[in-house]
Amino acid sequence: MRNIATKFSCALVIASIALLLAACSINVDDKDKQNKKVDIKTPFTNLKVNTSDKPADNGIPVYPGAHVRPADNGDSHSANIDMGALGFGLKVVAAEYETDDSPEKVKSFYQDKLKSFGDVLVCNGHSGGSDVHMGKHGEDADKKLTCKDAHGDGWELKTGTSDDQHLVSIEPHGSGTRFGTVLIRTHGKEGAL
Repeated sequence: MRNIATKFSCALVIASIALLLAACSINVDDKDKQNKKVDIKTPFTNLKVNTSDKPADNGIPVYPGAHVRPADNGDSHSANIDMGALGFGLKVVAAEYETDDSPEKVKSFYQDKLKSFGDVLVCNGHSGGSDVHMGKHGEDADKKLTCKDAHGDGWELKTGTSDDQHLVSIEPHGSGTRFGTVLIRTHGKEGAL
């Protein structure tokens, strides 16, 4: 009797896996053979990644005269990532740019432009990441951004909350400036992207 129950359980697990795999969808846009757009859908997760050379709009204006940082070693310097899974979502839209202007001019421009999203926090140096608290939503959604762990040259300018932030990272590069603009938005069961 136990052997039949084990065989039935194994058959049920295999049938469930087969159904889940049949419900999966993977779409890769490889017209240019560089696989810059990927869309994966499963019953539990959706993931869209776009790393094309043209950065997606993250709501942050581009510094006048700046150009997108060119790809190096096959790595693009822009990404649009949208993920949703069982009550949690993450959206990141980022791009890196370069300009011949000084870091101070770029900083001044973005201190003004980011005000449209709320109070601007200016951090000396870079924290190496953002204040995203994955899995924490609701009462932590309005958690204030910090300059925790910031070090090095340049600045990070941040506005918003841990669940919805706009960030600009600025650093000297040769006689000019390299900077990145990022939108980071998370949501839990209560929110929507």
